Amino acid sequence: MPEGINDSFLAEDLDLTVFKERWNREGREACDNQNAIVEAQGLKSGDRIADVGAGTGLFLTAFSEAVGAQGLLYAADISPRFVEYLEQRKQAEGLANVRPHVSGEATLGLPADSVDVIFVCDAYHHFEQHQTMLASFHSALSQGGFLNLLDFERIPGVSSDWVMGHVRAGKDQVRAEVEAAGFVFVEQVHLPELQENYYLRFTKA
Repeated sequence: MPEGINDSFLAEDLDLTVFKERWNREGREACDNQNAIVEAQGLKSGDRIADVGAGTGLFLTAFSEAVGAQGLLYAADISPRFVEYLEQRKQAEGLANVRPHVSGEATLGLPADSVDVIFVCDAYHHFEQHQTMLASFHSALSQGGFLNLLDFERIPGVSSDWVMGHVRAGKDQVRAEVEAAGFVFVEQVHLPELQENYYLRFTKA
């Protein structure tokens, strides 16, 4: 893992414009396939979901709409500046079911049995203390709930130099780490549009 991988997110002078242009853009797979990814969550009215590493809120509006007025969306990030921005969006868009949440760097910081789905998009490789973070996921997730994890394929000789230098672990290692934390692997969700990313689903059995 690159040293200081999360420093820019924690900087007091964080420039939101830079990250909005980087993440909410055509050409980023998570952005281009947003609708398919949201649909694959299997959300229904009344569900409680935590979007971990919510950043600038790529999925904020769609998740809010998917769980409805009786549901909850915890938009979680380690960056206070991102969470402040998500709160501003919540107010501007009237998203009453959204709870912006500053998570810790080692733990999610949500109560036990507080969510039915945890979604992590392009953020698992930023977990510097993945064991304790996964343990907090396991605690926060309801029995039978799902952890849906989207991240970059890391394949030597295939993946880009940026991925090889930036992403700590490949898909198989990530699966092993999540299973070691007490989750049960359900499936790899195959979305044909995803070429650089994989999508794994786990459950708290």
